[in-house]
Amino acid sequence: MTSSEDAKEFVRRAEENGLPISVEHASEVGGFGAVVEAAYATIRKIEDTGFEPTAIFVPTASKREDA
Repeated sequence: MTSSEDAKEFVRRAEENGLPISVEHASEVGGFGAVVEAAYATIRKIEDTGFEPTAIFVPTASKREDA
């Protein structure tokens, strides 16, 4: 499957869930993962001695169930 087909599939699935997104924006979504990982890596390297733990700045998945 080509990247344009991947973007169209992403748009189709998003629309099924009531989330409107353009094909152009959908094609950009794949690149955000690497950017986010780089940002998290930078945050984790912050010297936090005597301050709040760095982990508070890095979001984690919630374990609670939707009500």
